[in-house]
Amino acid sequence: MNDWKSTVWQEKARHKPHRCYIRDEIEEIIKEENIDRTRFHEFSKFTYKDIIRKFYYNFHDYKNFTPSQISLYYKFMHLRDNLKVHYIDCFFRTDNWVEYMETVKAEISHITEKMYLILEQGWIYEGYVNEIFDVLIQSNCGWTTDCYIVSSKFDWFIAMSHIEDNATMYRKR
Repeated sequence: MNDWKSTVWQEKARHKPHRCYIRDEIEEIIKEENIDRTRFHEFSKFTYKDIIRKFYYNFHDYKNFTPSQISLYYKFMHLRDNLKVHYIDCFFRTDNWVEYMETVKAEISHITEKMYLILEQGWIYEGYVNEIFDVLIQSNCGWTTDCYIVSSKFDWFIAMSHIEDNATMYRKR
């Protein structure tokens, strides 16, 4: 986004909770980049909790770590020990957001099915690889904290954590 729009969004954000600002910015990116809403869109507000539960119960070690509520904050995601782990990249390797996102995208660029983008703040989007990464690249690291790209079959996911500034793929064995 250009500087003027960033300033306008920052002004609007002062009057909204941070999690709503993120949703508004994604909406603005969709409009600016002319992203086809059949290829990337916010997931249904009526059933998004089902997706979060499926994500949680497929990958979280809920038998040993039973939280009072489901957390999407990577630091508190106690993942199962039996997941296959593949480290993709670290942002600090290049300090270049676009290159970092392109490296992560390359891991799943062959996948043709829709997948989910789950943000730590609870927003869920459904879309295809190119459109998901168009949005993530345009975010330019401004609001992206912890987010997950999850297979629609819930057999793998990529976690992008702002704490470690890295991207890691987890697969069921």
